[in-house]
Amino acid sequence: MTENRYEQPITIHEAVENIHKRQYLLPGIQRHFTWDTERIERLFDSIMRDYPINTLMLWHITDPELKRNYQFYDFIRNFEENRSGGTRNEICSTTGQDDFDAVIDGQQRLTSLYIGLMGSYTAHKKNKSWSKSGNFIKRKLYLNLMKAADSNEDNLIYEFKFREPSDADEKLNDGDFWFPVGNIMAMAKPGEDNDKDDYADDHQLPKAARKMLARLYRVIREEHSIVCYRQNDQEPDKVLDIFTRTNSGGVPLSKSDLIMAIATSSWPELREKVETLTKDVWNDTGFSISNDFILKSFLVIYSPGSIRFKMKNFDQPQIKNLQEHWAELAEVTVHTFSFLKNQNFSNDSFRAKNAAIPLMYYFQETGLYQTCAKTTFSTKEPTAGITTDIIHWLTISFLKNIFSGQTDKLLRDLHDIIKQYGTNRHFPFSEIIREFRTTNKNYTVDDDFLDQILDYRYQRPGTEYVLRLLQGAINPELNYEQDHLHPKSVFGNKKELEATFTNNEDLKFAEDEANWNSIANLQLLEKISNIDKSNTPLAQWASNPSVSANLYIPEGTSLELKDFRAFIEARRSAIRRMIKEAVTQ
Repeated sequence: MTENRYEQPITIHEAVENIHKRQYLLPGIQRHFTWDTERIERLFDSIMRDYPINTLMLWHITDPELKRNYQFYDFIRNFEENRSGGTRNEICSTTGQDDFDAVIDGQQRLTSLYIGLMGSYTAHKKNKSWSKSGNFIKRKLYLNLMKAADSNEDNLIYEFKFREPSDADEKLNDGDFWFPVGNIMAMAKPGEDNDKDDYADDHQLPKAARKMLARLYRVIREEHSIVCYRQNDQEPDKVLDIFTRTNSGGVPLSKSDLIMAIATSSWPELREKVETLTKDVWNDTGFSISNDFILKSFLVIYSPGSIRFKMKNFDQPQIKNLQEHWAELAEVTVHTFSFLKNQNFSNDSFRAKNAAIPLMYYFQETGLYQTCAKTTFSTKEPTAGITTDIIHWLTISFLKNIFSGQTDKLLRDLHDIIKQYGTNRHFPFSEIIREFRTTNKNYTVDDDFLDQILDYRYQRPGTEYVLRLLQGAINPELNYEQDHLHPKSVFGNKKELEATFTNNEDLKFAEDEANWNSIANLQLLEKISNIDKSNTPLAQWASNPSVSANLYIPEGTSLELKDFRAFIEARRSAIRRMIKEAVTQ
């Protein structure tokens, strides 16, 4: 394999000919052409002024498998504006084709050169209807050879302009001579018939115009102004990495953006379907999901091998696989986020979106995605136990930041555990804990960790997760909120506290916010029940038969305010024991 290297510079004429002969093509990672006529005109002005054109980056394609499995596109020659942005590149079949170069950096510049020298630009008249053909004007690029060489207010010296072809072109008229720039491509070499000098003689061009025509010929036909770096390595992902680091097309692209472009090149409807799915999830559940999330979900659920964002994971057979499973993937996605919404998670409180992917796989693998969003899913056996295990797994994952950092291996391992142990009557929470015990993603909770989370305070980050861990499955038809068991109001009443606590140490304990405003005095309560509770003393409220929540208060523990210290200590111990049991099953 020839090493990657800079090639000998070539002329603009050679580059455009390479496009025309399909020696240069565009890979699926490239975006649509976006330059307008003014930007193209400015490019040609820069070329005439000998400003450098940035290096082109080429990927030399020799591998038959790449030619067969990846989509490549022709350059646009005749661009037409439309409501959707304009002419799109057409697919070019490369199966069995001779070796060629895929342009991975330089698309906008090369397309502009191709349009200016061999094509046209059809523009829409501003503020006119898009439905009438008369509101579109087909223009070609011209250079006014009679323009004086002094810069104007736009800092342009040469008057390049996209104009409608007319009989007045190529004639001296009112001090102007509009030369079709594309004609320079067919002019003969100096000294041969029909060269630039013959053209100047035939049109009786004055000296200044002859000089400008000669300059145009030189910068297009003679100057070796285009420098190319050729990547000969046939490994697609190396090229993808190079593209993300060097692309100069404007807004930087992530690998997932590029993968989406590749996938869309093989399945044009994909982008619209992804947009529809993200809107459906947002409208139905209030969760926002990204292209990255959707593509990763597909790999985890339906791809048997690697789940990394690599080009080979999105070749044409894989995109066909995605297309075949799209309807189910979309349904699983919507239902999973509906389940999370019903379980009182929100876009803000669901700390790591990737944590939804193993859950989606579990629902898809077991078929439970068809019922998981229903209100009955979390309130009736056997799904109540499944829901509680899911909540325990999610909340411990969030509390321990299991989904921080790189998650590909984590997602693949979770997939394998769910596939082996998950059933429609069992979510494998205990198996996940066991299998991850010796990894850096373990769910172990030591005493230091427990002390830390038990000190979380009312409505602070992490508190919701600890309370969700205690609550387990909730009734989706009810709203829940954090509140204090011993009412918060009593701890702001110094006189009442001094009257209640005769022991000074007990008084200081009750006054300390770290005790009355922390997990040991907090609970997720049904909103209606919480309204009823309000400032009611705990002992009185808990005696009501309608209070059904598991408060994790050991039997025999006094609920009277005067015994607050013993209550907090007993409840901390009970919560500590519950969490340890949950992650050591």
